[in-house]
Amino acid sequence: MNQTLPAVVDVAARVTATTEVAEAFFQTRLQVPDAAVEPGQFIQLRPRPLEGTYPYLRMPLSVSAVDRERGLVDVLYELVGPKTVALRRVAVGDEVGFLGPLGNRFPEPATGTTPILVGGGIGVPPLIYLGTTLRTGGRHDPILVVGARNAGKHLPDTLLDPASADVRRATDDGSLGHAGFVTELLTDVLEAGPAAPVVYTCGPHAMMAAVARLCAGRDVPCFASLEEYMACGFGVCVGCVVERADKDSQPSPYGHYARVCVDGPVFDARQIAW
Repeated sequence: MNQTLPAVVDVAARVTATTEVAEAFFQTRLQVPDAAVEPGQFIQLRPRPLEGTYPYLRMPLSVSAVDRERGLVDVLYELVGPKTVALRRVAVGDEVGFLGPLGNRFPEPATGTTPILVGGGIGVPPLIYLGTTLRTGGRHDPILVVGARNAGKHLPDTLLDPASADVRRATDDGSLGHAGFVTELLTDVLEAGPAAPVVYTCGPHAMMAAVARLCAGRDVPCFASLEEYMACGFGVCVGCVVERADKDSQPSPYGHYARVCVDGPVFDARQIAW
């Protein structure tokens, strides 16, 4: 995957807004000098000290929107631990450490293809950025399929609509949209016979594994953005490795493993041993 990616910067980013957008989901907007992040890349943030304890390791987050002219980067996150709580508590006007952009980007779909974006939970944000970018200039008209545990966990239309004119929702408990898994909605989309479908997915590992198997069975290209715990974010600690399926054809100093932070986070789904 040949890509020209923006340079990594280590700067202070100013928080301009934080808004609750769904149940325990927040959007924080950052003012970042030279805000150059491509769809699929991620950043690492270090919030200020929380109750006397400084988060030692940065927090990797995907990006849901970028306004390069105004130098703005939006991140969406769920309150799940001390680092996200620390970020939520950063006051407007205060600064956080910003490292990025990191990793590779989603590959550009070819002309005439139908991008299908499949996300679950906190895996939806990078697909919002991807879909919004693909719609620029009418280049593509992606279909967005998103799943969540319940209606309260779904992101609002104001965030999803820029990414797609065709948004389809699923919930585990049936409280909104399709009652069941996103893979069932994806099956419906593929059976409708879209022109040259190509799938992009991000979310829980089990969900992406199911999406990858479904696409492989139908010979549909699939690109997955993996989420793994990581410390450094730039390939030194080797703490975010995943096993390759194509181990024999991918020589690497790490054997048949790939580092999500630098070899990814976006992979051809066929490369991963799900």
